[in-house]
Amino acid sequence: MPGSAKKPLQAEATPMDPLTWLRALCEPLEGVEEVVAWGHPNFRRAGRTFAVFEVYRSRPCIAVQTSLDDQELLVAQFGFFKAPYTGPRGWVSLWVDGPVPWELLGDLVLKAHSALSTATKRRRGAAGLRQTTSHSTRNPKDRP
Repeated sequence: MPGSAKKPLQAEATPMDPLTWLRALCEPLEGVEEVVAWGHPNFRRAGRTFAVFEVYRSRPCIAVQTSLDDQELLVAQFGFFKAPYTGPRGWVSLWVDGPVPWELLGDLVLKAHSALSTATKRRRGAAGLRQTTSHSTRNPKDRP
């Protein structure tokens, strides 16, 4: 998992406003758009959200899409919590109003963005395969 190998986890004071930090991280990434949904800035790629800034229980936090395995580790060892509403699908949140492991959080955001790219390519490839397969199994005489 990103940030968990080679060097110890370093929690640091907030370098800037957490939303400004998240925007600066996401803005240069391919295909990213920021939209407001449910009253929070959401960062999306190809229409799918991978990171969210929100105020939950009167505290600012950043939520990130992860795998269920990564979620378990992040919650158990790194101070994350299961994100409200989306936790059952692997999302984690982290309070960003105190010391934060910014490098780890940044790695998770980048990994979530990258995972959407991979998933989108797989879906497109599968759709092309289905289209090719469906055409190749048709008898040309059956066409209208």
